[in-house]
Amino acid sequence: MRRRTLLAAVSGTAILIVAGCSTAENPEDEESEENDETDTRSESADDDTASDQADDDSLAAFRATLESAGFEQVTLEPVDDGAVLELGYDATGTTEADVASEIELVTDGYTTTIEDGLVSTRLEAAAYRPDDGTVLDYFTVEASWVEDYLSGGLEWRELLTRVAETFVSLASEGDGAEADSNGEEDGGADGDGDEDGGADGNSEDDEGDADGRSENGASETDSDDDESGGEADGGDEDGS
Repeated sequence: MRRRTLLAAVSGTAILIVAGCSTAENPEDEESEENDETDTRSESADDDTASDQADDDSLAAFRATLESAGFEQVTLEPVDDGAVLELGYDATGTTEADVASEIELVTDGYTTTIEDGLVSTRLEAAAYRPDDGTVLDYFTVEASWVEDYLSGGLEWRELLTRVAETFVSLASEGDGAEADSNGEEDGGADGDGDEDGGADGNSEDDEGDADGRSENGASETDSDDDESGGEADGGDEDGS
């Protein structure tokens, strides 16, 4: 009787041990869970890398498009954690037609990057004077406008109009003031030069008003005035 009780006790202990083993965590299961987490993190990292590469490829294509259109010294840099794109380039020309062409090409390139999936809020573009690197003008393209165009809410011409309304010139006003100053000083110094200088100065000013970026012809005005003044002085010497 005692033997059976002992055997029963031993058997019960064995059952408890077996039961305990069956409810304990399996090391292989823990390793499997860790592998799953590692795989998830790896997939997320791969997705981020692929997204970054796609953005880089899209921006590279944007830059290449501008350069193939004649843009020089093109810089394209994401700022504010990539939300804003800053574009810089040397102005392609001096006329309003040049400005209009630049706005259309830049807007088209930015539209393509948005269509390719680039996450952005706006593009800030600045054109520089090629000879000294000073800012001539700048404009902005809002991503919301581009998205409206892509969804059919805006026509292409309407999109360009909105962008053109953000255009700000920093050169035309300053050049016009310089032209007036040079015309008054040079024209007042010489009698005959006043007429020549005034005509040339007005011509340059008119050209500056017509062309949003035209550089002022102050040097030409000075040259005309000096030549006119020289003729006047020469006339006085011959008369004496």
